[in-house]
Amino acid sequence: MKYLPLLIMLFLAAGGYFWYEQSSLPGRAETQPGAEFAPAEPVRTEQTYTVAEGDTFTSVLENLNFDYQQALDIVEAAAETFDFTNVRLDKTFRVVSVDGQRQTLEYEPNKEDLVVVDLTADGYQTEVVPIPYDVTIERAEVTIDESMFLSGLNAGLSEVLILDLAETLAWEIDFATQVQTGDSFVVVYEKRTRAGQDAGVGRIHAASFTNVGQTSYAYRYTNTNEETGYYDAAGSSLIRPFLKAPLSYNRISSGFTYARFDPITSVLGTHRAIDYAAPLGTPVLAVGHGTITSLGWNGPYGNFIDIHHNDTYQTQYAHLSAYAKGLRVGSEVEQGQVIGYVGSTGHSTGPHLHYQVKVHGELVNPLEIEFPKGESLSEEELPDFLNKKTELDTLLNP
Repeated sequence: MKYLPLLIMLFLAAGGYFWYEQSSLPGRAETQPGAEFAPAEPVRTEQTYTVAEGDTFTSVLENLNFDYQQALDIVEAAAETFDFTNVRLDKTFRVVSVDGQRQTLEYEPNKEDLVVVDLTADGYQTEVVPIPYDVTIERAEVTIDESMFLSGLNAGLSEVLILDLAETLAWEIDFATQVQTGDSFVVVYEKRTRAGQDAGVGRIHAASFTNVGQTSYAYRYTNTNEETGYYDAAGSSLIRPFLKAPLSYNRISSGFTYARFDPITSVLGTHRAIDYAAPLGTPVLAVGHGTITSLGWNGPYGNFIDIHHNDTYQTQYAHLSAYAKGLRVGSEVEQGQVIGYVGSTGHSTGPHLHYQVKVHGELVNPLEIEFPKGESLSEEELPDFLNKKTELDTLLNP
């Protein structure tokens, strides 16, 4: 009988059941013939693969032991729900199996959505569902004594939250030039956990930023078209037609002036532009939607791009080291799209972007121009927004 426990383990591990009669041993309860042990709990396992440089969806699935035809079938079946042909670097695919049988293929393209492919159903049914987080709402208030970034970190905020806040208010504040010591901000945001583990920060629900006594607000709101964005206190979208600046930069090396000594010729002249000093190769962004009307060498401006936005506004970018691939005269570009890279071509003493803005054909100071506000909520939407704003104000200023 010394092998009996081992035999029981072997039978249970195989997913079977075991019964026996044992009436001859004293002090043991007698098991009735035919009594069965409870079935084993289903065994759930996960297999993961993180997208590497050069991977395609088919190569990812081959690494997860799917064959090539299965990968193609999943792409085709999911096409109307999710485009698997554009997988993102460093994102993870997960195959969930139960008792060795594949159940689902899961993929998180961002921190909000979970794409689930049912591997047990005919036709590989696919759906996109919210990632199941446990969420608490947090509030942080920070006074700036260094940079916004360092002050936020010193206050215990994550890099992601600070950058999200800067991006949310990017149309309102130029964080590289306008922020001063003594400025302050408040942010109301989601703190997330998942399966008991920290999952970082989630959405910003509301924020305020006080810059030299003037406060800008951001409120998250979903309109009647199910479009979610950030709005100011009056219900105007914070997404404006033009960005405050066309790049992330270290400093302004030359401002807009009608009297400046040229550093190369030492001749007094005008400089009706802003020079942004930045490392060689820093991406340069189109500040707004428009059409490229000039792209190429332009004498003292070096590599040069001119974008026509509408009948009023025109922006120009000079001394570029290179252009973004695929651009040419006539190309349409979107706000925030990379169009080139900081350089020192043409009449230049070091890496920087020479940035010009024209209004009705006349050069104006990019730092002083008041670009149009974003689209406002409709009269029907505004009352609901104001109610939501009131709720968020109690969190911003409890």
